[in-house]
Amino acid sequence: MSGDARRGSTTCPGNLSVGIAVALLVAAACGVFLWEPWHGPVVLSLSEGHGIDAGDLPALPLLALAVALIHSRAGDALAQSPWSMRRLAQAAPAVALGGLLLLVGVDTTSHPPLVPAGGGTFNGHTQHADGPRADPVNRWSHLALTYDGSKLRLYLDGTEVSNRMATGTIRMTTDPLWIGGNNPYGEYFPGVIDEVRVYDRALSRAEVRADMSRPIPSEGIERAVGLVAAYGFDAGSGRRAADSSGKGNTGTIFGATWTSRGRFGSAVRFDGAGQTVRVPGSGGLDLKDAMTLSAWVRPTESQAGWRTVLHRQTDAYFLAAGGGTYPAEGVGALDDVRVVLMVIAALWLCVTLAGRRPPPVAGRRLWYWPPVVLSLAGSAADAALAPSVTLIGPALVATWCARSAGRRHEAAIMYLLAAAFTALTVASVLGPGGIESTDDDGGIARSIALGWLLVTAGVLFALRRSGGAEARTDKRM
Repeated sequence: MSGDARRGSTTCPGNLSVGIAVALLVAAACGVFLWEPWHGPVVLSLSEGHGIDAGDLPALPLLALAVALIHSRAGDALAQSPWSMRRLAQAAPAVALGGLLLLVGVDTTSHPPLVPAGGGTFNGHTQHADGPRADPVNRWSHLALTYDGSKLRLYLDGTEVSNRMATGTIRMTTDPLWIGGNNPYGEYFPGVIDEVRVYDRALSRAEVRADMSRPIPSEGIERAVGLVAAYGFDAGSGRRAADSSGKGNTGTIFGATWTSRGRFGSAVRFDGAGQTVRVPGSGGLDLKDAMTLSAWVRPTESQAGWRTVLHRQTDAYFLAAGGGTYPAEGVGALDDVRVVLMVIAALWLCVTLAGRRPPPVAGRRLWYWPPVVLSLAGSAADAALAPSVTLIGPALVATWCARSAGRRHEAAIMYLLAAAFTALTVASVLGPGGIESTDDDGGIARSIALGWLLVTAGVLFALRRSGGAEARTDKRM
């Protein structure tokens, strides 16, 4: 058999194995996406509260098999291509993935402060309706959300301000109901909450307005059709949040304090992270096909991002004093497209880097496990320091890139990135008063840092001219 025939016989199985591996990775990614709510590209940064959920575990066998196939065959497939083509094949997905990561913070940074929102997960898809303006600080506002099986309606002070099409059954869960904060996201509300009600039916506008002016009784039971939980917070002391609906959904107060300046009588004040009211999960809190969530809120400060009034984790249903916005129709679809593109770019990058024989750089081979180990170790440190905006993982990888660079200007650029990441980390941890941030802020910052790193490395790699030691090494392959 000729040499060309032998090469053809090995190339086809190699390409087939790589194709199967890529298909398995796509299947695993789709499984993760469908099994658990997608929390956006921040998941790549190991931000606290945005990591791998238990529901993601069924995808691990597919991922392991795919990586094994790629590791055994990708090197053979890449070896058939000229060095210049391999260089471009590696640079393009790095630049694409980095560019998409740079867009991670766009939605969060564009959100006005304390814009109310409410929604839930219907037939596996999370939807929410968002208000057009922010809640006023140090003033009472009444928020209500209704769902009738076909549409979400958000009310502010008894007036419908937003609606959104949504259909399906509300997600069922045994998890708790949280007031003033949530888990796992850690989205805490700064201010006072009073008169919280949860119904298993959709109230009309007239009924929403009636609830606004009717206080929850401090003693006895509030008689209302479909009411499954009601908290007037009139005890004024202790850690018990009594349920006036008669359904026994009593909550426990953690860290939050009592105030006599409620909307009607006493209320609960939330001043910091970790301060919540936790109501154990029960069948009565499963809302199934319809719901109404309502509460009086008085923010004590203006903050961007999600701020929880009540939340049945994880995203079964929720009402927030501050949330995300849909500034125009189709933005949600565009974000889904971005997620798909990120998965494709990440898979492409993994395929090009996972071969047993990486391409030569400056006359020597650079294996990819050292930066992976550095990134994981640094990201673990970043997660431990959350919610600080620390960039230890990206700084370590940038330093490794600088130390292994084949040219001075490449090393200088990577050292500058490492220095910038380190400066931000020091300013966040040790600076005067620190940089005020949330768990999401740290994750977004790390995703953006990783994006800059990938784009820079990809562009430098694409602009490099093969020659000298690189060309000589390539001929020996």
